[in-house]
Amino acid sequence: MTLAEARAARSLYFHFPFCETKCHYCDFYSLGREKTKPGDPDRFETAMIREITLRGEGGELASPIETIFFGGGTPSMTPPDSMKRITDTLFRYATLAPGYEWTMEANPSSIDVEKFRAFKALGINRVSMGVQSLKGEHLLKLGRVHDEAQATQALEAVFSAGFQNVSTDLLCGVPGQTIHDLKSHIERLTSFPIQHLSIYLLTLPPHHSMYKELPNENEQLEHLLLIDQEMRARGFDHYEISNFARPGRQARHNLVYWTGGSYLSFGPSAHSFSKDARVRFKNVSSLHKYATMLIEESRLPMEWSETLNESQMELEKWMLAIRLSEGFPKVWLVSDRQRQKGHLFIERGLLEEHPDHPERLRATVRGFALSDALVKELL
Repeated sequence: MTLAEARAARSLYFHFPFCETKCHYCDFYSLGREKTKPGDPDRFETAMIREITLRGEGGELASPIETIFFGGGTPSMTPPDSMKRITDTLFRYATLAPGYEWTMEANPSSIDVEKFRAFKALGINRVSMGVQSLKGEHLLKLGRVHDEAQATQALEAVFSAGFQNVSTDLLCGVPGQTIHDLKSHIERLTSFPIQHLSIYLLTLPPHHSMYKELPNENEQLEHLLLIDQEMRARGFDHYEISNFARPGRQARHNLVYWTGGSYLSFGPSAHSFSKDARVRFKNVSSLHKYATMLIEESRLPMEWSETLNESQMELEKWMLAIRLSEGFPKVWLVSDRQRQKGHLFIERGLLEEHPDHPERLRATVRGFALSDALVKELL
């Protein structure tokens, strides 16, 4: 197997680094307007087209493509004509599979009907909108640039543009956030025909100015249990720690990550993984360096690559399985110690037998909240 063949994947990720402003809690590589220089967007487009071309000519693009994800940053800030030049380049080397999923992340402040009709005409068929909160004081605390009205207007615009597969993001565990706030947000978002909801627990490093304001573990667990209860009551499946979907509307691209599948990524800071070759590699986390390597030096912008060993693969296998409602086969508990731990976690309400597959175990909602600890104990 050549390196190019090892990297070929039917799921692609594209990182668009530009944002209106950089959120203080965000760990992803992105550049707010204050950090963006004139000409940066054009140079980024040229560089990404060059990266697609180099990987396409190198045989790294599998065809047909089953899932695409435009993430960031805020991809919806990209003008549709620029997006078209990028995707036209991609489709010189690959085609889309029947029933493909093509997601674009968006922020409410960068959404209007005409722009999203143009995105839909490109073939994008799923939108993931970063709402985060529907309460003004929390949005200000989080440094978001939209307000409650913009969030609901943006959802109306996305549906008016013809999108039917729409996901929204919320944050829980925000300082000052109450159970009533979360219930209200869920009620308002699910009053729209959304198909998917991601709810992430706000996590901050100890040196962050808001760290001491975060709710304690009991409050966080209370939030997570409430969210699970409210979403299940509305017909959503809790299929991954932080994700809920209508039946059949799971995020297929993200499931590639969570099931250890192969994916190829483009753009500054983007990570890729080849399941067959056990190789992970990452692009440089600098727009300037990314563009220079591709445009001036005509070489791929790789920062590092690693081949995972057996113990790393075993750890990732467990970490991914515990995240999903499908859980893991009981036969994975091979040692007496693992079987004892498994029984103990069942007694404590952290693991349970899968209701549809008795040969499997899965984490309960409480188990989801302690998933890292479960994996550590089981290994």
